[in-house]
Amino acid sequence: MFVKLTADRGIALEDRDNFRAFKLVVAGEREELDAVRRALAGTAELVDADTAWISESALRARPDVAQDAAWQQAFGAMIEKARPHGWIDDARQAIKAHVEWVQA
Repeated sequence: MFVKLTADRGIALEDRDNFRAFKLVVAGEREELDAVRRALAGTAELVDADTAWISESALRARPDVAQDAAWQQAFGAMIEKARPHGWIDDARQAIKAHVEWVQA
């Protein structure tokens, strides 16, 4: 699955049932990092142009998955599998993600 920041600064959850991959895709240019940080406030924190921490609660609360018990359970299992590898920050309640920049 991946979180996508669209060119119009909308936030989408794509490939949502793929629990074996996780990333943030940003439609835009790396030079727009500050604007991207503002657009993702409450959903993700960009440490730099290559690394983000994505809020677990923001993903769980998305309307397309909030009431999907099977998805919520599978998402929790994905988090537990990622934990031993340092991809989960319990203090932030967030999942580490690589940032992929694509043409807007």
